Amino acid sequence: MRILLIAPTFFGYRDLVKEELAKLGHDVVCVNDRPSESVAFRSLAKMSYTIVDRRISEYAIKLRDFIAGSHFDLVIYMGGMSFCFTRQQFQEIRGASDVRFVAYLWDAFKNCQRFSECLGFFDEVYSFEPVDCEQHDLKFRPLFYSDICRTVAPENKVEHFDYDACFIGSVHQPSKFRSVNAICNQLEAQGYRVFRYFYMPSKSTALQRKIVEPCYRGHSFEFTPLSFEEVVDVYARSRCIIDSPQSGQSGLTMRTLETVGVQRKLITTNADVMHYDFAQMGDVLLYRQGMSISDEFFAHEYHTLPEDMYNSYSLETFTKTLLGEAPTYHGYNANIRKAC
Repeated sequence: MRILLIAPTFFGYRDLVKEELAKLGHDVVCVNDRPSESVAFRSLAKMSYTIVDRRISEYAIKLRDFIAGSHFDLVIYMGGMSFCFTRQQFQEIRGASDVRFVAYLWDAFKNCQRFSECLGFFDEVYSFEPVDCEQHDLKFRPLFYSDICRTVAPENKVEHFDYDACFIGSVHQPSKFRSVNAICNQLEAQGYRVFRYFYMPSKSTALQRKIVEPCYRGHSFEFTPLSFEEVVDVYARSRCIIDSPQSGQSGLTMRTLETVGVQRKLITTNADVMHYDFAQMGDVLLYRQGMSISDEFFAHEYHTLPEDMYNSYSLETFTKTLLGEAPTYHGYNANIRKAC
């Protein structure tokens, strides 16, 4: 099958899905979901897409003509708030082919204004947000972990760790930065070793945040994302992984599911994680502002999950879901309530 994959580059996630599709025997062509991935374009688009609508319109015509002049058996869109096309623009893109259009959202629906206007042009839409799936009749599917995660030795097989906890990720949103920084500070105050890699998309973004948001002042940031191999290396040397979702988001981040793949414990501020099957094993700690973190959490041995649970969050199962070849995901139960 020949597949067009439309998605932002976004930390290499698009390439992971492309490689998995190819591994499954498909011919895949990738294109960006917006005219440019430059800092300037993204900054202007974040203020308002109307500022860059001329470039978007030109790109929409180019994408429409490319689809019309190519033979694809399936079109997959992955993204969210980066979806930049107006309803009229995407209607023309959709009209260029009569093949199936499938979408996957890794952002909350309320943050995907332009996508919401184009929802009806897709044959199937998946989302990582359980609430959005209920409210907008979408199909629920969490994100995934990469195959490389399963090459890491499980926590209970490692004799020495360099770090008790680690955080690697973007912190350009103030609420997320405050949460992650509070966890790191609390752990260090209790004597734990913490690896921090606070990523910002640009020096100008970091400067702007420091001017506007006092919580950023006095902190240093990184402007080059670590390769995924480097990230996994840090995971392998850490007892647990720290995470916090973006404001207004409850769907599981990629980092959360990477903890499943590398078989590490998780400290997170996302209360909704406790509704997932893997969290019921006791290796997920829900952090609340100002709380002390129990030494018992680090002391108890990691609980190995059933193999079918690991498989349900794998890249292969995720990719097969988009192809319509995987069983329905059943690892989420909104009725579970667990004290933490």
